Order: sequence, then structure tokens, then C-alpha cells
Amino acid sequence: MVTIAESLCRIEILKEGGEFIAKVQTQGGTKEYRNTIFEDLLRELFIDLQEEFGEL
Repeated sequence: MVTIAESLCRIEILKEGGEFIAKVQTQGGTKEYRNTIFEDLLRELFIDLQEEFGEL
């Protein structure tokens, strides 16, 4: 059995003052998410990733 690993995306999450920032880099480009509520930031990020990679 041969396994090939491929990186699909790179996610960097930072906190700047009272705001959370997620920088996401995929083959489709780079996108930045900002929200004061961490869970809302993650929800938006993962919905977008599901849409982009859902067809894999």
C-alpha cells in the first residue's frame, strides 16, 4: 500500500486585542477571517473549507 500525503491548507490563528484573526492559505488563494467571538470565526472558516474541499 502506497500513501501519498498532500497539504490541503495552512491555517494560522492569531489574537489581536479583542479580535481573533484566521489566515487561511489554500490552492485557491489566501483568505482572512476576523471576529471577536472565537467560535463564530471557526464556524465561518470551516463552512468555507467544507465548500472548497467538499468535492474531494
